Amino acid sequence: MPVDLSEILVIGVSSRALFDLEKENQIFESEGIAGYRKFQQENENEPLNPGTAFHLVQSLLHLNNDAKKRIVEVVVMS
Repeated sequence: MPVDLSEILVIGVSSRALFDLEKENQIFESEGIAGYRKFQQENENEPLNPGTAFHLVQSLLHLNNDAKKRIVEVVVMS
């Protein structure tokens, strides 16, 4: 059954905007995929820090609570 999003504001945000992934990106660029994979495995249980769009997305999603129904949907793109 398809989801009807005709009355919902759908926002797309990149994972790098939602979370601060500058360190991870720097490791990928300097050490390649092997270094990046190693870093990710060593830090897989560490929460990511908020990025520049985090608080905006958080505020938009709070609109669902205020409206008491889903009016905003956020899609994270990577």
